[in-house]
Amino acid sequence: MDDRLVISRTPGVIGHLVLVVLFSILTVVMAFAVFSDFQLAVRIVGGVLCAVFIYCGTIEFRNYRTPPPADELIFDAAGITRIKSGVVAWIARWDDIEKVFLSLKFREYTSHHPGSDQFTLIIRPGVNFDAQTAGFAREPDGDLQVSDVDLRPRDAESVLPLLVKYVDVAIEDDNTEVRVVPAEPVVTVAREEDLEVVEDVVKIHVNGWDKRKMWVFRYVSLTIEVCCLVVAANSFSPLVRGCATAGLVALFAVTIWVEGMEAATHKKERRVVLELGPRGFYFRTYGTFAGVWWHEIDAVRWGVDHGSTYLDFLPSSDMFTIRHPRLAKLTRRNPYDDESENLAGGWYRLGRPFTVNARREFERSMRKSERVEFRETASL
Repeated sequence: MDDRLVISRTPGVIGHLVLVVLFSILTVVMAFAVFSDFQLAVRIVGGVLCAVFIYCGTIEFRNYRTPPPADELIFDAAGITRIKSGVVAWIARWDDIEKVFLSLKFREYTSHHPGSDQFTLIIRPGVNFDAQTAGFAREPDGDLQVSDVDLRPRDAESVLPLLVKYVDVAIEDDNTEVRVVPAEPVVTVAREEDLEVVEDVVKIHVNGWDKRKMWVFRYVSLTIEVCCLVVAANSFSPLVRGCATAGLVALFAVTIWVEGMEAATHKKERRVVLELGPRGFYFRTYGTFAGVWWHEIDAVRWGVDHGSTYLDFLPSSDMFTIRHPRLAKLTRRNPYDDESENLAGGWYRLGRPFTVNARREFERSMRKSERVEFRETASL
């Protein structure tokens, strides 16, 4: 068996070759326009475009002939070598490694279909381990993650025979190394209430206006508008008729403005949604998301800051920071302010304030749930 295996993440050059062919074709097309019997303006434009395509094609050809720096993880008889940007970042010899783990990478909760599985290579260092720290993320127990290279299932399958030849190997699943909570409450409880439930997921419009107040406003405004219309139609006094008409127009304008402001919160660019499923929650805004499993959460609370109410959650394990490095910004009081201080006690905060309606819907959907503890509101 070959004792050398290279897992490469070096960018390919085939894309540059495709662009070279494309720019060559465009150059030929523009050349026909230059040398054909077209008007002078068309020939000038064709000549300019021809020069641009030649310039771009030359750059892509140079990129094709100059391979990018190597980005590889190499397994051989000596050990494991990491090459980044064409240079050796670190070397871990087999004698200095106590154990190697192929850990099925943790997946954030999502109500959509998950992508393909990926593995993280984790090294348990021996006493004499002296590899550089580049490319490693240290776990609470001292193990080192090769966090800058994810192994696809076929990579893990090919590297496993080589690993077992030189070192102890274990395969673990980060998705099962936390306490499991039965998939119950949220949806069952939600169906007893007047909530939006789609495919066993409760969908809460976080920045949605209070539905009850909107219906009261619509009823009152319509009643007043009808009264103004009746007065304007039946009054013989020009002053009364003018005042009623002016009131009708003004109230109609206010109603249109309020309805427009409320409708704007439903647009894709501004809509913020919290999806509560049987196994976790999924908080999404336009272009961002945060997915967390229920078994990762110990407690939730309302956090009040400068008059705005946010949903805070407390992780149940120290591994949460390792599994969710992308959510580190949620530990700040204001996730969108890099200088904002961190929340005390290890709490995380979802980065959008909840309206009164959204808070009421969340509490109703979680009322009978025993999967997480509801704690007191924190005022900061």
